[in-house]
Amino acid sequence: MIPVKTQAGQQVLKDRSLVLTQRQRTALIVVDGRRSVAEVMQSSGAGPEDMAQLFELGLVADLAVANAPTEPAPLLPVRTRPAGA
Repeated sequence: MIPVKTQAGQQVLKDRSLVLTQRQRTALIVVDGRRSVAEVMQSSGAGPEDMAQLFELGLVADLAVANAPTEPAPLLPVRTRPAGA
């Protein structure tokens, strides 16, 4: 899983509106949308409970979920070749 900062996560880094532990804050800083959760934890010293808290607070989200379309793509008509072509 690749975590990304949400808008709330970016805001918390700016204004410190939520009290985070040093490991949680460092992990939030390290989250860049390229590193896996394991890499973020290794780089920041955060544990699974720290990452879980960031997800629960809505400060980070799974990249796959964050980039998922909110509505299904419309189906496009399929062109077929005329008979004998």
